[in-house]
Amino acid sequence: MAKSIYKRKGNFKGFLFVFGLSIIILILAYTQHLVNLLQEQSREYLRFRIQVFEENINNPDSNTDFGFFFTAVIQKSDYPIIYTDSLMTPLQCRNIDTHLDTMQVLTPQATLKLKEYLQDMDQENPPIPIKYQGITLGYYHYGVSPVIKQLRWLPIIEIAAAILFIFIGYIGFSQIKKSEQRHIWVGMAKETAHQLGTPISSIGGWVELLKERPDNLAQITREIEADIQRLSKVASRFSQIGSVPTLKSTNIVEILKNIVIYFNKRLPRANKKITIDLYSDSDVLIKLNSDLFEWVIENLIKNAIDAIEDNVGSIKIHLAISEDGREVYIDVVDTGKGISNRDKKNIFKPGFSTKKRGWGLGLSLAKRIIEDYHGGKLFVKESRPGEGTTLRLILRYT
Repeated sequence: MAKSIYKRKGNFKGFLFVFGLSIIILILAYTQHLVNLLQEQSREYLRFRIQVFEENINNPDSNTDFGFFFTAVIQKSDYPIIYTDSLMTPLQCRNIDTHLDTMQVLTPQATLKLKEYLQDMDQENPPIPIKYQGITLGYYHYGVSPVIKQLRWLPIIEIAAAILFIFIGYIGFSQIKKSEQRHIWVGMAKETAHQLGTPISSIGGWVELLKERPDNLAQITREIEADIQRLSKVASRFSQIGSVPTLKSTNIVEILKNIVIYFNKRLPRANKKITIDLYSDSDVLIKLNSDLFEWVIENLIKNAIDAIEDNVGSIKIHLAISEDGREVYIDVVDTGKGISNRDKKNIFKPGFSTKKRGWGLGLSLAKRIIEDYHGGKLFVKESRPGEGTTLRLILRYT
């Protein structure tokens, strides 16, 4: 069972890794597609403007000169531009360098520097020739638009931010998980002591009573044997946590009766006058694990006892079958302090407790046993502060 759980976890983590990697690849591919599309549109726009210019200068009736080309094409561009003659000698530039852009006549040093820029620009975009009557007058070299450069960095920034967010989230959740695990381990130790405490203290009481009244040996021995059986059940319960329990058709009414009898005999030792009553019309057979189911009912009863702050109170267990005959309802009703609306959704969470010395695992374990192991439900049916609480347990009827 444990191996299969770890295997499923490993498969799920692998799926998440592949899924996340696929998303990253898709983002990169889509962004690159947009960049290529924008860059191609930019090239087409430049070719169109240059083509218009060429048509004007090749038209004998046109008065277009190179000044128009410089002002309409070069000066109005927002991307790096170098205009060269037919021999690839730089003549003008734009958006390269503030000093070079303002030079009317390029110095030899400036020309050499622009030639270095030409190599990178021509690798990015092929130069566009400017022709007049079939003669190449020069070349229009251009780089990448600043907008396109920013778009190229966008997916990298997004992925870096996502990785950083995931890393911080992973560290945070790891710390939370470690804290919860430490809390649960301590809580389980406390729960174990709590489970063992009732029968052990009961045995101690019977031993003291036996010393005082040795003539009641037979009766006291039966009670001690009952507590020893309780200890065996406690050990059996903890051994089944984390494994798949065996469900057998069991008389649920008989289990409830035994639990009620056990608690009623030991309630006077709690210094509280609390009565526990069971209301059921007939026997009901349910497929369940008796040891774990007893644990659930005992936790619900103990929780109800702790909720009764006065010395006098009552706990009523109602068992009924749904109208369609498919489900069994078990309501545990107490006259305790009740649960506030704010706490109703939290009482089944591990670690949550309204008691000063509680560890908040009893109801959490009960809910897990009913829902995960028996396919049922456990929830707060009704609760009012100062009036009491009704917890409802639902199981499939067989």
